[in-house]
Amino acid sequence: MLTFIDEVISRFGGRYYGSEQERLAQLHVADILRPYCDKVEVEEFMSALESHFQALKGFCITYVITLALMLVDTRIAAVVGMIASVLFLGHVITYRHWLDFLYTQKPSWNVIGDIEPTGEVTSTVIVAGHIDSVKEFKWWWHLKQLGAWLTVLAALQLIFLGVYAALSLVITAAWFGYIWWGFAILTPVLLMFYDMHSDEVVHGAADNLSAVALTVEMAKIFSADRLKHTRLRLISFGAEEACLRGSWAYARAHKEQLLRERAFLFNMDTIKDPDHLTIATSEVNTLVFFKKENIRLAEDAFNAAGVPVKKLPIMIGASDATAFHWAGIPTVSIIGMDSQKLDPVYHTRLDVIENVDPRALESMKKVLIQFVKTWDSK
Repeated sequence: MLTFIDEVISRFGGRYYGSEQERLAQLHVADILRPYCDKVEVEEFMSALESHFQALKGFCITYVITLALMLVDTRIAAVVGMIASVLFLGHVITYRHWLDFLYTQKPSWNVIGDIEPTGEVTSTVIVAGHIDSVKEFKWWWHLKQLGAWLTVLAALQLIFLGVYAALSLVITAAWFGYIWWGFAILTPVLLMFYDMHSDEVVHGAADNLSAVALTVEMAKIFSADRLKHTRLRLISFGAEEACLRGSWAYARAHKEQLLRERAFLFNMDTIKDPDHLTIATSEVNTLVFFKKENIRLAEDAFNAAGVPVKKLPIMIGASDATAFHWAGIPTVSIIGMDSQKLDPVYHTRLDVIENVDPRALESMKKVLIQFVKTWDSK
C-alpha cells in the first residue's frame, strides 16, 4: 500500500481538485482496478469547485463593511450582517453550497470499480477514499495549534457579528455598544480565512492516498476471494477537499440505484496513525449524526479484528460519508489521525509518505476484510 502511495506522489505530485494532476491520478487508479474488477468507470462531474474557499474573502470584506455600517446606520448593518451570517453558516460551515450559482463550474472525476459476487446479489458494500489533496493551510503550518484555534475564532466572528448588529437594534444600553470594539480589535484574525492558503499543493499521502491505497487493496483481495451475495464497489472520489464535491455528485446521481442495491458506504480518511483509528459518531460542521446501528457494525469489525478503536465526534471538517448520509444511504466514516487537536500533518507540507505509519494501514486492512466478510455472511 505504501508502494501505491509513493507511486502516485512520484508520478503526479499534489492533486488539487479539478487539476490535470487529479485527473491523471484518477485514470491511474482506474487502470490499476481494471484487472481486478468486472466493471470500472471514470465519471466526470461538474461543480463549482472553488466556491467554498473563494467565498471566504467576500465574507471577510462584508464583516468590515458591517462594522463600518454600525457607525452609520444600525438597521442597514443588521440586515447586511445577518444575511452574511446566515450565508456563511449555510455555504461554508455546513457545506450546503448555497452560493455555487455565483461561481464557474469545473470538472472533477470519480472512479468506480465493481466486483460481482458468485451468487445472487443482495446488497452492495462501498469502500472509498478520495484522491485529491489541498493547497497548504498556511497558518496551520506557521502557527500550528494556535492557527487552528484562530481559525475557529474567525468563524465565530463571522457568525456572530450579524447577530450582534441585529441585537443592537433592541439593546440600547451603553455597555452593549462597547462590544463593537471587541469585534473591531479582532478583525486581523480574519486573515485565517482571507489569506488561508499557500500556493503549494500538499502531497496528500495520509489525506487521503492512504484510504485510496486501502480501497485498491480490497479490490486485489476480493477479486481473488469473491463474496457470495455482496457486490463490492471500490470508489476513489474526486474533489473532496472542495467540500465533498465528488461524493455529493455521486450520491445525488445514483441515489435511487444505491437505495435499490441496499448499499452501505465504508468511508475512510487519513489513515496514518494506529493509535488514533476513530469511528466518527458525528461530523459537527455538517450537522451529521451517524446512525448508532452503523457505528456498531464498524465497531464490531474492529473488535473482531483485534484492532483498538475510538468513537468520537469530528469537530472540524467533514468526510465523504456526510454526502451519503444526506442522500439517505447508510454509511460510516473512519478517521486515522488525532481528531481532538490539530494533527501537524493535516493540510500542511508534513502530509508526506514518511508520516503514514504502515501499521495503521495494516490494521485498517484487517478491519476492512473483517467488515466485508461479516456483512456478506449475514
